[in-house]
Amino acid sequence: MVQPSPFDRMLSEAAKLAQTDPNAAFAQLEALHGKSQTADEVLKLGAFAVHLGCAVLDRAEAAEAFQRRLLQHPTAEGHEFTRRSLLRGLVVAMRLQGKADAATSAMAQGVTTAGERARLAVLTAQTFAARGRFVDATTYLAEAEPVLASLESDEDIVPQAAQIAANLIRAAEGQLRQAGNLIHAAARTLVATTSRQDWRLRHQALYHRGRAHVLTGEPSLALGLVQELMTIEDANQAGPVERFFTASLACRAQVHRGMAKVAGAALEACRDFAKRAEEDKNVIQALAELEAFAAGRTS
Repeated sequence: MVQPSPFDRMLSEAAKLAQTDPNAAFAQLEALHGKSQTADEVLKLGAFAVHLGCAVLDRAEAAEAFQRRLLQHPTAEGHEFTRRSLLRGLVVAMRLQGKADAATSAMAQGVTTAGERARLAVLTAQTFAARGRFVDATTYLAEAEPVLASLESDEDIVPQAAQIAANLIRAAEGQLRQAGNLIHAAARTLVATTSRQDWRLRHQALYHRGRAHVLTGEPSLALGLVQELMTIEDANQAGPVERFFTASLACRAQVHRGMAKVAGAALEACRDFAKRAEEDKNVIQALAELEAFAAGRTS
């Protein structure tokens, strides 16, 4: 049986330490650098440093500096595969800091194939997601998608990307459930604060609670609130603004239920109320968003 090298043993210990004390593990990078003797060890160290400094810790600048040191390592200078890998790690660290121009320059040296381009995009997305920057993560996944679709299934990045994507789905689902719970709790709190308030404030609170039900996939509950909103409107001779938002809630709920004709009728009602709302800015913006939503979900 092949015994692990001193470097591999030290790297394994640092990886275990990172699970409980990532800052202490990061402090081990210098010692690991001194133990690295081969291009493969430098490659492993670079990947570990970028993951630890960028995904686990908010130390992208330090990770970038360390990656630059590894690029000067004697074994990396003469090993093109390792050098390109280190450059891609450098790109991730710089992207995280917003250094777009420098990242593009390093990418030109570190990416020479479609597979490497996909690898960089997926790893960047994974890192951004780990930092809670989901919009950026989505951007890079969108970049990776067509490239991955064009690759042969035996490319190394294909199964790796599949695993990363599955992990991101599980993580996002957990975040979504937590966000959904928060939305409902906040909506219930808002409704509770308006029990003795002006009817318009209560109408607004119930509308937001209805939107919460739509956002968490409960359109039938949202439609129940539509009826309550209409009752409030009739009792208080509400104007077109309040009626617009109730109709928009009905439209969104019916879109989620797959009731295209009913949703279309609600959308037409929204357009009519919007015309009578005397150029209310909130209504104008809400109508544009609703039309885009309905077009995307019912087409």
